[in-house]
Amino acid sequence: MPTGKKLIYLTLVLVVMSWGLNVVMIKFLTQQMSPILVAAIRMPLAGIILLAFVFKKYGVYNPTKQQWGLLLWIGLISVCIHQLLLGYGVSVTSSTNASLILGLNPLTTALLASIFVGEKFTRNLGLGILLGFAGVVLVVFSKSPNGSFEFSLIGDVIMLLAMLTYVIGGLLIKKLLETTIPTLVVTAYSTLIGGVLLNIGTLASVGPSVYGQIHLSSTAILILLLSAWGATALGTLGWNDGIKHLGANRTAMFLNGLPFAGMIGGVVFLNETIGWIHILALIFTTLGIVIGSMKQNKVILESCEL
Repeated sequence: MPTGKKLIYLTLVLVVMSWGLNVVMIKFLTQQMSPILVAAIRMPLAGIILLAFVFKKYGVYNPTKQQWGLLLWIGLISVCIHQLLLGYGVSVTSSTNASLILGLNPLTTALLASIFVGEKFTRNLGLGILLGFAGVVLVVFSKSPNGSFEFSLIGDVIMLLAMLTYVIGGLLIKKLLETTIPTLVVTAYSTLIGGVLLNIGTLASVGPSVYGQIHLSSTAILILLLSAWGATALGTLGWNDGIKHLGANRTAMFLNGLPFAGMIGGVVFLNETIGWIHILALIFTTLGIVIGSMKQNKVILESCEL
C-alpha cells in the first residue's frame, strides 16, 4: 500500500475517533446552553480557523457560480441542518444511542448511492441494511441501561435524520470535489456558510439577547474549542480529503468505528451505562455493515495492492 494511502487511512481512523468523542462533547455542551446556540457558536469558530488555512495556501479563492451553488447546499444540509439535528438529538438521547445510529452512515450511503448514483444494489447490501436497521430499532425502543424497553422515539429519530443529512452532504461534496475546487476551500466555505445560517436561525428564533446570557466555565470553554477546532474543523477537513481520494462509499466505511468510540466516551465521561440491548444492537449494526460492504471491501483490498 502506498505511504500516501496509509496516511489517508490513519487520518480517517483518527477523525472517526474524534467524532465519537465529539458526540459526548456536544451532549455536555447542550447541558450548558440550548442546542441551536451550541451549533451557532461551534461552526463559525471552526470555519474561521479553516478560512485562515485557505488564505495562507490559496489567498482569496473565488469559486465558480456552479461551485457556489453546491457550497450553499452543502452548508445548508451537511452543516446547518445536520448540526441542529445533532445538537437536539444528543440532548434528548444517550451518546451511546446517538453513536450507534450515526454508525449507520455507511449502509445509508451505499443505499442512496444505489438509488441516485446508479450503483448496483446487491443481496448483501439488502441484508446488511436490514440488520443495521434492526439494531437501530433496538436502540430506538431501549434507553434503559438494564436492557428493559423504554420508548425513546423522538431523540433517536432526530439522530436518524442527522445521519441522513450528513450522508446527503457527503454525496454533494463528492460531486463538488470532482471539479477543480480544493478540499480545504470546500470545507472552510461550507462550514462558514452553515455557521452564518445557524446564527441567522438563532437570531430569528430566540433573538440577539441570548448571546449575552452565555456563561461557560473554563472546562466548558475548553470542550467547546476542542469540539469546534479539533473534531469539527480538522475532522471535517480530514474527512472531505478522504472523500476526494477514496470516494464517499469507501470513506463512509471508516464510520464503523464510531459506535465504539461514542459508547466508550459516554461511559468514561458521562457515566452512561451500556446494557445488553446496546451490545445486541452493536452486534446487529456491525454485522450489517460487514455483510453490506463485503464486495466493497474486496474492491478496497484489490486497489490497495496496485
